[in-house]
Amino acid sequence: MRVLVIPDIHGRTNWVPLVTEFLAGAEAADRVVFLGDYNDSFTVPDDVMLDNFIDVLLLKEREPARVVLLLGNHCFPYRFWPQFQCSGFRPTLAPALHLLYKHHSEYFQIAYQARPYLFTHAGVSEMWLEVNRLAIRILCGRYATTENLAAVLNQLLTSEEGRRLLWQVSGYNGGRDRVDGPLWVRPVHLRRGLLPGVIQVVGHTLMPDIVREVDDVAQTGVLFTDCHDRRPEEVLTLEL
Repeated sequence: MRVLVIPDIHGRTNWVPLVTEFLAGAEAADRVVFLGDYNDSFTVPDDVMLDNFIDVLLLKEREPARVVLLLGNHCFPYRFWPQFQCSGFRPTLAPALHLLYKHHSEYFQIAYQARPYLFTHAGVSEMWLEVNRLAIRILCGRYATTENLAAVLNQLLTSEEGRRLLWQVSGYNGGRDRVDGPLWVRPVHLRRGLLPGVIQVVGHTLMPDIVREVDDVAQTGVLFTDCHDRRPEEVLTLEL
């Protein structure tokens, strides 16, 4: 099984040839995982961003099994408009994007897991799991473990209270919560408490290139992939 990882595209179209080439030679078990944040560019025009997002949806429609679409912090404000707010929000695009997200809600999820890898937009910190341990148990009927983490995160997406946990924003990112959730956490907090036996694959934070901080023996660490703003040709392909 191979997994092609596409980090935050923010309206850019460089993903198209990368995904086209990968799928042309892909097996049924292979996956393309988009890490969210499809819009809210500060340089790409609105009409280009909208068309590009529609192309992502059409790709998912053609490849429902092999393409995985994750949600990022720049997706929630449109999907659940007007409940959440984020910098870069485009009021002129909000009505159209809200309808597209709403009518294709089944296309999107928070996490994807293929052991030992966990794919989310920003990552899951040990601190966030500890602070929300009981709330997750109440909302999901089970505690989060390394084995069920993606399933639990996706279950949180289905309730208003669960979405608030996912959206938690600490003072580090300009919010008021104690910790940052999987849509907002930054590398400094991921590194403070790595999840044992989990290699996280994340976007969200700009990097000069793909950064690999992994203990291969313990299968623990993080792969930071959001480098397409600077290196649009660099791509992460995992062999499982």
